[in-house]
This record gives sequence, C-alpha cells and structure tokens, in this order.
Amino acid sequence: MKKLFYIFILLFIVGWVQAQQRVVYTINDGWKFTKGSPFEAQLTGCDDSSWETVNIPHTWNDKDADDETPGFYRGPVWYRKQLFIDKSQEGRQAVIYFEGANQEVRFYLNGQFVGEHKGGYTRFCFDITPHLRYGQENLFAIYVNNVYNPNIPPLSADFTFFGGIYRDVYLQFMNPVHIATNDYASSGVYIRTPEVNNSAASVEITTLLTNDMPQATEIRVENIICDADGKEVKKTQAEVKLAAGETKTDISKKIKIDSPRLWDIDDPYRYMVYTRIFDKRKGTLLDEVVNPLGLRWFKFDSEKGFFLNGKGRKLIGTARHQDYFQKGNALRDELHVQDVLLLKEMGGNYLRVSHYPQDPVIMEMCDKLGIVTSVEIPVVNAVTETEEFLHNSVEMAKEMVRQDFNRPSVMIWGYMNEIFLRRPYTEGKQLEDYYRFTEKVARALEATIREEDPSRYTMMAYHNMPQYYEDAHLTEIPMIQGWNLYQGWYEPDINEFQRLLDRAHKAYKGKVLMVTEYGPGVDPRVHSYQPERFDFSQEYGLVYHKHYLNEMMKRPFIAGSSLWNLNDFYSESRVDAVPHVNNKGVVGLNREKKDVYWFYKTALSRRPILVIGNREWKSRGGVVNTAQKECIQSVPVFSNAEEVELFVNNKSLGKKKIEDNYALFDVPFVGGENLLEAVAVTGDNKLRDMLRIQFQLVGSQLKDEAVPFTEINVMLGSPRYFEDRAANVAWIPEQEYKPGSWGFIGGTSYRRKTGFGTMLGSDIDIHGTDMNPIFQTQRVGIKSFKADVPNGEYSVYLHWAELESDKEREALVYNLGADSEQTFAGNRSFGISINGTTVSDDFNVARDYGYARAVIKKFVITVKDGKGVSVDFHKKEGEPILNAIRIYRNY
Repeated sequence: MKKLFYIFILLFIVGWVQAQQRVVYTINDGWKFTKGSPFEAQLTGCDDSSWETVNIPHTWNDKDADDETPGFYRGPVWYRKQLFIDKSQEGRQAVIYFEGANQEVRFYLNGQFVGEHKGGYTRFCFDITPHLRYGQENLFAIYVNNVYNPNIPPLSADFTFFGGIYRDVYLQFMNPVHIATNDYASSGVYIRTPEVNNSAASVEITTLLTNDMPQATEIRVENIICDADGKEVKKTQAEVKLAAGETKTDISKKIKIDSPRLWDIDDPYRYMVYTRIFDKRKGTLLDEVVNPLGLRWFKFDSEKGFFLNGKGRKLIGTARHQDYFQKGNALRDELHVQDVLLLKEMGGNYLRVSHYPQDPVIMEMCDKLGIVTSVEIPVVNAVTETEEFLHNSVEMAKEMVRQDFNRPSVMIWGYMNEIFLRRPYTEGKQLEDYYRFTEKVARALEATIREEDPSRYTMMAYHNMPQYYEDAHLTEIPMIQGWNLYQGWYEPDINEFQRLLDRAHKAYKGKVLMVTEYGPGVDPRVHSYQPERFDFSQEYGLVYHKHYLNEMMKRPFIAGSSLWNLNDFYSESRVDAVPHVNNKGVVGLNREKKDVYWFYKTALSRRPILVIGNREWKSRGGVVNTAQKECIQSVPVFSNAEEVELFVNNKSLGKKKIEDNYALFDVPFVGGENLLEAVAVTGDNKLRDMLRIQFQLVGSQLKDEAVPFTEINVMLGSPRYFEDRAANVAWIPEQEYKPGSWGFIGGTSYRRKTGFGTMLGSDIDIHGTDMNPIFQTQRVGIKSFKADVPNGEYSVYLHWAELESDKEREALVYNLGADSEQTFAGNRSFGISINGTTVSDDFNVARDYGYARAVIKKFVITVKDGKGVSVDFHKKEGEPILNAIRIYRNY
C-alpha cells in the first residue's frame, strides 16, 4: 500500500546512511476547518478555536448534497493545522503532496504563500523547504474552493462536485540531491517498453534528477529490475554530473529482458524497478523510488476488437465513481480497494476510471488484479470558449499521463465525455464557432496525449447524437470511439441498441468502437413481475443487462464495454427512486450487490458459481394465490452450471436448465420464515446456496381463518413491490376490489408523459420521506378502497403526495429527453369518509402540505357487524388521489 509511516526515532537507530533516504508520511489527522473566508486565515493570529476539527480525507458536502434543500455549498473554506517538524529532517528538501483536493487550492506555510493548484482530481505538490521551521511547530493553512469556475473543467456533470481535501496529504523529506518531484507530481521515473514479445522485452527507463544544493555534484544512478520475489533480473548504472539548482530530464537507460513473464489479465505479473541515486564519491544512498513494471503488448482492431499479448480479449467491465454512502467522495484506502476487488470478483477485466483520475490505490489495485483501465480528464458536457479553459484542460491531461505513466493496467487515455450534452447554442454562427473551439480543444488534447505517451490509445465518449460530433469533426480525432447508449431506458426501444452499434461500425470505418456507458437505474428495494423501463426494479435491470451483454458479445468489432456504473453514486440534481443518487450501479452506495451483479458474475467468471437472487429481499409479502394457502412468486437463481435444483422448506421444486446465466423458479411461499436452498453440480464441484426469507402472507379472502389477517400495505397505481428495510414492512401492488377481498374501486394509474411515451409514476423528489417509490405512484380518480377485514380495531394509514405542480420545473439534461412533460394539477380538493363517517370534507394536499411532500394520515377505527373497511373519496374539484394505504390490525 502507498502509506509508509516512518517513526522519527528509528532514523537515529538505523544510522546515518538510512537517514539520507526519503521519508514519507501522511498528515491527515486533526485539522481545523471552517467554511467561508475568515480574515487573514493564513496567519498565526487568526483564532481558529471555534472551528470544527476534522480528519482528511474530508468533504464538506457529505450532508448538504444529500438533503432536501436544492443545491449544496460551493465556495471557499479553510483548513489549518499546527504541525511540529522534527529537527532530524533539517537540511533536507521538504515537499507537501496532495492526492486530490476539489477544486482550487492555495497553500500557505507560516503565513507565507507557497503555491496554488487548479483542478479537483489530479495530484500536486509544493516545495516547502524555504518556509519550514525545524524543531518547532509550523502553521499549515490551506484555502480550498469548489465554486463554479467557467475555466476549470468539469463545468457540469451527472455527479456531485464534492468540495474538500478528500484524498491523503503527505509530507516528503529528501536529500537535496534527489529524484525529481517537480514534474507534475509524478514519480520522477518514466518506464517505456517499446518492444515486448514472448521471447524478449526492451525496457527504457528515464530518470529525472534534481540538485537543490548550491554547488555541483556527481552521482551514480542505478536501476535494478527485480522479479516479483525480489530477485534481481537486470541492473544498469550511469554517472551524472548535476549543476547547482539543476533538474536533468534526459537520463535514460535501455535494458533487455530475455524470456519475460508477461503482465496479463489472468496473470498480472509485475516486476519492480528500483531507481536509486548514490553520492559518487562517498557511495552513500541519496534517494530511491520504486515503480511497477508490467511487460505486455496490446492493440485494438476496428474489426476484431482488443488483443493483449497477441490474444483476443473482450473487455467487459464497469465505470466507477469515487462515492460511498454518507461519505461523499472522502474515502479511506480500504474502501477504494474494496471496489476493485468487487469488480474482479464479478469477473470484470476492464475499468473505465471515470470521469476523472482517481485515488492512486485504484490504479495500484488494477495493476495487481489484471484489470485493463482507461483514465480520463473531466472535460464533461461542455467547454468554455476561452484560452484559459484550454490551458487548464491541457495541464490536466499532462498531469494525468505523467502521474499514471508507469501503470501496466493503463492502455487508454480519455479526455472528453458527452461534450455536446449541454450545447450553449442550438444554431447559427454561434453554434458553428462553438463547434470549432470544441474541436480546437479536442485536437490540442489529442496532440498533447499522443506526444506525452504515443504507446497508448486515446478515447472520447459520445452520447447518442452523432450528428453533433460529426459536425464538429470530433468523430475523426480519437483512436477509439466510446458510445454512451441507453436505449430501453432513456429511449423506449431496447432493440435500437444493436442497430446503433451496426450503424456506427458501418459509418466510422477504421475506428475502434467501445460501449462506454449503458445501464438502467435499479433501486434494490423495488421489484416487479411486470418490469418496464424507469420502474427502477431489480427485474427490469436483469432484462436490460441481459439484452445488452448478449448483443455486444455477438459483435467482435465491439472491443469492450464499461457498464454504468460499478456503484451507485451521488448526483445532487437527480431525484428518481432515491433522491440525489444515480442508482445505475450494479452495487449500491453501501456496496450491496444487486441481482445484475450476480448476473454478470455468473456470465463472466470462470470458477463455479451458484447464488440465489433477490438476496437482500428478505421481507417479502403477497396474496394467497393457491389452494394450499401459499403465494407463488418467482425467484432467480444465478449459476454457470448447466442446471440447478431449488428446494423451498425442504421440498424440491425440480431442476431447471440455466439459460442466460440464471433460472427462474416459481416459489410457493408460506407465511412466516421460508428456507430456500439451491443445489447444482459442475464438474467435480457440488454447489449449494441457502437463503432465509420472511414472508407476510395476505389472504385472498380476508376473513379466512387459515390466513389470519394482521396487516396489508398497498402501493396504489403500481405493479411494484417495495421493501421497507428499516421496519421490515413489505409493500405489495394494488389490485381491483372483489367482495371478501380488498382493493381499489375506480380511477386510473398515474403515468407521466415524456418525450418517449409514458412511464410509471413520477420522477420527482418526494420530501419528508426516504421511501420515494411509495409516494411516486398513485391512483387518480379513485372512488374507494375496500378491505373486507374481520371485526376489530384497526389503524388505517392513508399516504399522499401531490405529483403535479402549478410551477414549472427545469428538465434534467441527463435524462436525455425522458423527463416528464409538465402537467399542472390546478386545484385538487376532495372529501374522505371511512365506513360512512366523514373524516375530511375538503382535503387539498397541495394547499395544506405543498407539492411533492409525503403526507400520512392515520385513522383509528372500529370494524363491526362484518362490514370491513371502506375508505371512500368524494370529488369536489379535480380528481381524488391516493398513493398508498396501510391497514394494520390493532386487536
């Protein structure tokens, strides 16, 4: 791991020679923090006693970007820390190193301005040697600002721009003669492999050296290549003379390795390159850095796809955002590591590191695990037509390439994503000028990356408006075209996906094609046996991903794909089923594995797998639909075996063939606990998986003593099931009333109109609840809801939210036209009676509670004379509505 903690006292024990080596340690703990711009916050006299104490990694938006108030704090903040610097480091060069801070940073030491950096996703460092005071405390003061700046990408994007010093901060102490740290915060060593094959590899190592002493010096540079066991393979030496204050950048050595062990997806073998510099006269070690070396060759072919070490490999994986539940983007290393392990466990061999360079631990893990990666800078959605924007974009590209240059896993550099999603003009000369400037930026970035690293491929990702990109000539520029496609989600026809692939292959002859984004939103609490797009159900997620994977696997010209996304991630402007979250991940914000994760794992993994799906749906419910007082619901079982047998409560449901990596079983659930056990055999392996499910059985006849009535929880206007995990309550779909049973009378399901037809329910954020799906559907024009329950005392909970507003709201550009067409409720007022007693004569949800706010009214009633429960709605103005109902038997 990257964290090296050196205890100062040990330096004296191991002797003077070791004391000359580089010392690196984090200074993450115990910072004072405040929002705003206190007067002279960089000076000792500033009183920070009332400031909050925080640890880095830190973001100030982990709460306000996930609350019900639109927007989040984007502005200046300060971090301050008094830090004692040991005298043992005096006389050495000192550097403060930031792995990432969003997005503008100004650093002060002991009241003196040291340096600044623009851009929130790349590493940077400052030489602090002249400003340090040894043997005493030093005041570190850092100004950070994540305010919108039109000259710093990204300008806008479908992810939250968390502010903060959200990755680690280090101090580094080095000999005045050292391997350079001033080249865009790179390692100071660049490793190239111009020729690699099965029999030999050519390695070229370039070292950047800095002499910060006031006089010239002579040193010896040594490069040792060791195998994974630490055994020396090859060694080179060179003698170099450095002038006072000089940094040399052209010290290169070539090494040949015979019969190399290659870095591959299945065997990510890494050599290590130790670069050391010695004082020529004394022979003492002055500095050392270590870099990974992966020997591989690769190519992309526009007809046959991707080849690694001469073998065709289909790249299948995910993109990844750096968010975690309730932490924003301020993650410790272990959480980054977990994400790459999840991808590898799923069987993925490719990671699109998007839309920005990420923590170095991510790259280290991809190197270790054999995950091919692309890395990109955050030029997203739009450009600003200024030279400063262009300059900052080019600087980001240089930082990206130089910082991850030695990563064997990196094979693609990216630099634009859906850059015309937010065009500021739609026609005329202004649009033409905008296209020309965007082309200028693209060509500058392409040229910069090709010059920095001609060994790797370049890529740009487009959305499904090819004409825009053709008009600006952007389809001509990168080596790889990435297409972000969402047919069957934002667009209605899922089969348009494969037609688009074939058209792109025909239209862009000679261009390598990848599918860089695809995927539906999936809320793991939502299920449906009538799945449709935009219902956020686990079941539609399976339909969608199965279709896309099958179509891509049929086409060898699709070099690879990265589904969107590995994990759910924060996007403050989104609402959907989970507010402020884009839930297209195959795992959740808390890394819960959804069914689509298991689908890919069985499709991509080679080792035997058997998993019962709907794993986290442990509180289920439904209506008796057999004479045996059971409720039959389908359950997927995922496996790469040929067939699987499923047992429920020790009774076999028979064997089924696995098709498209899973089998669906109709499971007869009984009330209470149900034990599911799946069994499969593949080769010599007998696989088993078990799952316990608690089932709330609702009688089809509510007075049936064989199924005693306790409660019923119904979502109106919806065919979906919803799991309230906090209370272990199962919500079930509506049904029409039949005597002796329960259900609605009258009305229609609310469906919103969009540019691509109608969709289930609303896509608005419902305030006052964390269970949006319950309130985002409703029955409009309902006359009654009846439940023929036995006599007793009951609590009846009526749930409402007004889904139509009298105020216009802005469409979300990321929905690509699938937003609701605006409808206005006007004045909606109705009366309500329960069992003939009027409980409200003039109920107006919008007037009394406002638009898009959850309202729950609980009524305690007595049922007698066998009359059951009847909730009746009396139209006054507009149509009566009901979103959900819960009927609970008190006694």
